[in-house]
Amino acid sequence: MNLFRTTTVLGFGLAGLGLSSCLSAPDYPVEPAIDFKSVEMVVVPTGPRTAIDTLKFSVDFHDGDGDLGLSNDDIKVAPYNATTGGFKGRSPQYNYIIQPFKRSGTNGNYTYTKFVLSTEGEYDGTYPRLEKDDTRPAPLKGTLTYALPVSVDGSVFNPGDTFRFEITIMDRALHASNTVTTSDVTLKGPN
Repeated sequence: MNLFRTTTVLGFGLAGLGLSSCLSAPDYPVEPAIDFKSVEMVVVPTGPRTAIDTLKFSVDFHDGDGDLGLSNDDIKVAPYNATTGGFKGRSPQYNYIIQPFKRSGTNGNYTYTKFVLSTEGEYDGTYPRLEKDDTRPAPLKGTLTYALPVSVDGSVFNPGDTFRFEITIMDRALHASNTVTTSDVTLKGPN
């Protein structure tokens, strides 16, 4: 996906002459940068006492060379098929890094504790390539939305639990973006 192209404008009365205008590509660094945009929750009841809350995170991004996302073929080869070497030692195939923090406290006097069930990175995911394989490196910007299903069944996640999340993305050169923090989201579970 090349967002920055040369545009040619032809005017009536300029028979055969064209005015050409080049749009300057923005000068973004090769490391991706993100801004938190939103978090939405979609509740899907799965039974009288269980539900799946799907959290949809959206971040605005820009990247100077547009090397964002991994294909299925990418994650089969080095360095992406390794189990370490990515963000904070995690597998490089996970390019959408998400860390939940559970809120505790009352009346605005809240603390947030890192929420890890069994291993660091258990909520990380992979987003697909954002440009066609045959494109040249070019600046890229847009919005990236990631869905995280959470089973609200009382075994780990309970209705009324409140979380916020830290999000970081990686590019194919293994450059990490800045880390953003979402707003709070309270799990609903079954109605």
